[in-house]
Amino acid sequence: MSASNGGDIIKIWGDPATQLQLIIRRMGAIAVLFSLTAAVLNHGPQWPAITGLASVYILYNMLLCWRQAKPRLSDLAINLMLCAGLTVVGARYSNILYYLLLMRMVLMVGRDRAMRLTLVIAFVYVTAQLFATHALAVDFWLDVIFNVISFALLSGTAVYMCNVVETQCENQGQIAELIRENAHHYELAHTDQLTGLLNHRAYLEKTADISQYILLIVDIDHFKQLNDAYGHLFGDQVLEMVGRMLKMSIRSKDMAFRYGGEEFALVLPSTSLELGLRIAERLRFQVANCDFVHKGGRVKITISIGVARKSPNVACQDAFSKADSALYRAKRQGRNQCAVF
Repeated sequence: MSASNGGDIIKIWGDPATQLQLIIRRMGAIAVLFSLTAAVLNHGPQWPAITGLASVYILYNMLLCWRQAKPRLSDLAINLMLCAGLTVVGARYSNILYYLLLMRMVLMVGRDRAMRLTLVIAFVYVTAQLFATHALAVDFWLDVIFNVISFALLSGTAVYMCNVVETQCENQGQIAELIRENAHHYELAHTDQLTGLLNHRAYLEKTADISQYILLIVDIDHFKQLNDAYGHLFGDQVLEMVGRMLKMSIRSKDMAFRYGGEEFALVLPSTSLELGLRIAERLRFQVANCDFVHKGGRVKITISIGVARKSPNVACQDAFSKADSALYRAKRQGRNQCAVF
């Protein structure tokens, strides 16, 4: 399951501990339904009391399930009174309700108060059994001891489940954080920090899986002289501005890279050579007519572009060599122009 899907489930159903509590509450309502059915079928002297208490138990807990309410101390008190009442009137399967209530409440209070909670529920159970039974035979005490020991074992199991749930939540949070960190590191490793474009490493990885595209190699004309005349800070501003213009000029399926130095690469999948040339001419025109300002004065910046087609039977490096050859032809012919291989 992905982190996003896990987050969606928690938004809808709550955290794992809350989900377990809702499931156990429903199990309690089902158990009481069996007690009610047994009372109606046997039609003993206490069946009206059992029917009334069981109905209240089911309605109360189903209402809390519908509201997805977390267990509270008031919930514990009401359910304990209902459980004790069912035990006193001799409802069958009533001891199961104590187990389910104990597990549900331990998931809420955790291991620190689990022992006290176990003692409270065991005390109420034993007291209710004493009211319900007149002959305190050996079988009665064996039954009481068995259930008290079972309460303690179940409480320990619930504490263990609570720890497992907490550990799982922590692990999921750590995994999600690792995924975010890895995504961030991947982005840093594949992004040019100055221009925000993909870098040379990303170019090699992403173009390897594309069989056909138009490749544009863009080079800023006389960039070294630009740095010498106006300083590297202005040169960085030019690189940043040209990179922003490239990013804004391409389609969502296209990719823009800072290949290295003052050289950029545009990969245009599902594009004809004619359309690629028109895109190149538009970019060249935009840069040539952009206002680059240095200390209040306008500096003219131009670019040269080489255009080539990458076909399925042509290697990526061969396609780059073709576009690079077209670029150098554009420079030899006077710069500020586009050339097609």
